[in-house]
Amino acid sequence: MDSDKRLLLLLASEGEWAGRSLESVLEANGYVVLRCQSGRRALELSRRARPQALILDESLPEMSGIEVTRALRADPLFDRVTPIVITGAAATGRLRNEAYGAGAWEYCVHPIDTEVLLLKLATFLRAKVQSDEWRTRSLIDDVTGLYSMEGLQQWARRLGARAIRGHEPFACVAIDPSITDDAVRLPEFGVAERLAHIAEVWRASARRSDVMGHLDGGRLAILAPETDGPGASRLVERLRTALEQSVDISGEHSNAVLRAGYCAFADFAAAAVEPVEVMRRAERALAHATTARISGPAVAFDQVS
Repeated sequence: MDSDKRLLLLLASEGEWAGRSLESVLEANGYVVLRCQSGRRALELSRRARPQALILDESLPEMSGIEVTRALRADPLFDRVTPIVITGAAATGRLRNEAYGAGAWEYCVHPIDTEVLLLKLATFLRAKVQSDEWRTRSLIDDVTGLYSMEGLQQWARRLGARAIRGHEPFACVAIDPSITDDAVRLPEFGVAERLAHIAEVWRASARRSDVMGHLDGGRLAILAPETDGPGASRLVERLRTALEQSVDISGEHSNAVLRAGYCAFADFAAAAVEPVEVMRRAERALAHATTARISGPAVAFDQVS
């Protein structure tokens, strides 16, 4: 495995000696190992660190490996093509079937044949990496590195589903970065390059959980989980300030006039609105801001509906 492409693997094992032994084998074969000793900790770390693969012991305290697998497969933000291997002391048909039914890729019995496990992991991870590359090419624009409309819609459904389950806030902000008349200095500074610049500025100030992508007509959208109306407004002001302080490819301070509209809910479960509809409403709020030439505070959907 190339040293610059080391894959993160989560290893959850109750036994200290067995866990350290397997961790040593995995690290010697090029993996970066994140180890824990309880099911709840494994669930927490999986959601936070997003490992490329997981090895979970069936007998973990607090939550079994199968219960952790079932919870992760039900989480819309967890990558469903992430390989999960369950290990256990018993190899009954019931346990195997339960593990596979929960979403495990393999069930291994102690003592583990590490050579066979390494071969299986390599095969599983090649499939995941190829799947990730295909999805990236199909859903992300090469120039800006932002999600396409299809990619945005997929993320809206995933983030929305999680917000509904947790009764959390959820928002979408639509922005239109226009250029003032006196700012057109470089003919080659086209729409794609301008959006790429805005994307770079946004990444430097954005939360990791926010997702930005393309709308039509050179407009952008930001999906913001755990964000209510005031939070969406602050998000726009943060981006506007960062953009005003940035330098574009002409070597000058950016001269984009940022117009924005948003749709936000404090409890998305109570909204009874489809996640993609939140995007449409943010677009309608942006259309109002653009028509009225509002370049100040972001316009809320409730103000124009």
